[in-house]
Amino acid sequence: MTVSNSTSIELKTIPYTLDDVTMQGALAVDASKQGRRPAVLVVHEWWGRNAFSDDRAKALAKLGYVGFAVDMYGNHAQADNPTEASALSSTIGGNLPLMKGRFMAAIHAVKQQPEVDPDRIAVIGFCFGGSVALSMVRQGVPLRAVAGFHAGLSGLAPIAHSPINVPVRLYMGGNDPFVPTEQVDATVKEMRAAGTDIEVVTYPNAKHAFTNPAATQKGETFNLPLQYNEQAANDSWHQMSLFLADAFKA
Repeated sequence: MTVSNSTSIELKTIPYTLDDVTMQGALAVDASKQGRRPAVLVVHEWWGRNAFSDDRAKALAKLGYVGFAVDMYGNHAQADNPTEASALSSTIGGNLPLMKGRFMAAIHAVKQQPEVDPDRIAVIGFCFGGSVALSMVRQGVPLRAVAGFHAGLSGLAPIAHSPINVPVRLYMGGNDPFVPTEQVDATVKEMRAAGTDIEVVTYPNAKHAFTNPAATQKGETFNLPLQYNEQAANDSWHQMSLFLADAFKA
């Protein structure tokens, strides 16, 4: 996949609705390219769709895809503190029909875009977003690939369809008390038993939210084990780019 010049990347808001709630997605495309291409949805951390998830959508556009930062909370809601973030994420995480409905609404919205090949859709997710992505593939949503970065693994949706034919890659912090190694191992074992092609890359010294440059400050502000790790962030993005390239070729 050819990497694009950042000056040709455009980001535009794409509203989409479900049950009278309007979600505000952000679509990133390389305006210098012609024709349809694969799309990769970006499911945000528990803070909501913000500058970080929009940046990841633009980074995907630089790889030659259409990046789409979804808005799982609706109305472009964002949390300023862990209490708000927990409330927003629990509203979605504790209501599987709502989670699936908003996720499928995002897929429908991105498939309508003229730059998108509707038969080639993948999803990446960060923290809460990784949990959403994994839950959706466990529910049988047809995708080309799923990648989760420091994904939350507690309270995942049950495996409703087996075998799971969507390849999955997880990029996890080895020093992440929110997602202990035992939980990672148990999830991998369960999904492999359901026929999933799933692999994990673990970064031994990385804490939770290691991909987000804003994580360290938030960790200090709220006394949480959050910390940006540049090496782990860069390597995991590189590994993901190779994974997506292979998945879309298949």
